[in-house]
Amino acid sequence: MTTLGLIRLAAWREVYSRRKAFLITTGIAVVIVVGGLVAASIAGSDDGPPRIAVGMVDTGPVDAMEEAIAERVEPQVIVSVGRFDRTEGMELLRGDSMDALVVDPQTVLWAPSTPSWIADTVASAMRSINLERAASDLGLDDAALATLQAPIHGETIDWEPEDEGLMLVSVITVIVMFIAILAYGQWIAYGVVEEKANRVAELILGAITPIQLLTSKMLALGGLGLAQMTIVAGAGLGTASLLTQLEVPEVAASAWAWSAFWFILGFAFYGSVYAAAGSLAADSQEAGSVITPLNILPGLGYAVGIIAFGSGAELVLRVMSLIPFWTPMLMPGRIASGSVEFWELALATLLMIVATVAVVRAGARVYLGGITQATRRVSWGQAFRGGSDLVSS
Repeated sequence: MTTLGLIRLAAWREVYSRRKAFLITTGIAVVIVVGGLVAASIAGSDDGPPRIAVGMVDTGPVDAMEEAIAERVEPQVIVSVGRFDRTEGMELLRGDSMDALVVDPQTVLWAPSTPSWIADTVASAMRSINLERAASDLGLDDAALATLQAPIHGETIDWEPEDEGLMLVSVITVIVMFIAILAYGQWIAYGVVEEKANRVAELILGAITPIQLLTSKMLALGGLGLAQMTIVAGAGLGTASLLTQLEVPEVAASAWAWSAFWFILGFAFYGSVYAAAGSLAADSQEAGSVITPLNILPGLGYAVGIIAFGSGAELVLRVMSLIPFWTPMLMPGRIASGSVEFWELALATLLMIVATVAVVRAGARVYLGGITQATRRVSWGQAFRGGSDLVSS
């Protein structure tokens, strides 16, 4: 049988042996995501429309205050303004039954839990009423008053690209890649531990080379992982669209192509490492101590990358995105931001491909050396030397 035939047969074996686990975990994930969104929607709807309750102690116009606040909020917000003495108003504030108490034209008291948007709205309404009062005292006409009350137009500039949909896809890719590395990498590792414990792998390696076996695992489990993430994400986006009228942005085909490209390389890179790590443990009880330290690398890249993207630390992103350990998580975001030079993209791609090939080959040696030691745990060095001896013999 040809090499491709052996890889296809081994990959089908992986898919077939994990079909039940795939269906069960996918179903559970979909139920959790959809159920969580539905529950959040129901819980949010029970709160009813937002309200603003304001009390006034001074002799200011209640109707004018209520009208000024209503002009500054959405129509569904319920606004109520009433007259209270200071003692009664303070009791209502302490009990969170009222959001604000206007003591005089320059003084307002807030309840302990008054949201900032309510505070800003009430303060803006007070300024408007005070301005109208001052304009009337000075004899200003309506045109002059309108000029004084005209809003100030301002814009916030930042380093984000104009195509927000492209950035959204890239950020989601970073998160998905991180989750995929941890979830499916450990899935591979524990599968290898099980194969080592029941000595099935030794039989398989009699008909296929370690590199072919690892390649088949990457293809099978990477495909299952990508399918599962797509199904769960699709269910979540579809539910969110129905419940909240969420608009999914249109993105260029190149964004999906780059996301898939980095997903494939990143999964092959880390999947080989996790498979090799799984071959070192003698049983599932030892697997955790071998696999857990590997999670530090993607975790570090994810944490530092998110902080760097948020703060605009371009130098950190540039350096880390060229290191193969973190390229799959950071490069999509840099591509979307338009901050990647062509030579950086070419260099990152070359380094990632070379590193992936090297890791797959080295991982195959470690995998072979570790999987043949079914009764004991071995170190990385022992497994690599044992695998090299078996290949050369």
